[in-house]
Amino acid sequence: MLKNDIRINSNFIWQLLTEREVLTIREIQELTNFEENIIYITLGWLAKEDKIQFTLKDNTIYIELPETFHEKFY
Repeated sequence: MLKNDIRINSNFIWQLLTEREVLTIREIQELTNFEENIIYITLGWLAKEDKIQFTLKDNTIYIELPETFHEKFY
């Protein structure tokens, strides 16, 4: 997978998060049809760029945009 592909996938997932606010990895997989390893690579990219944050609740990882990104849209 090329860096450009990761960037494209990250933009797609980031857009989903702007619309839905919070998603699990399973929900991202259902909405994108990306393979699980592609999702992990893409989430790693977004995390490195500080564009997402993770929350662990009841043994499930939730992904959302940091509060600073939510504030930009309101």
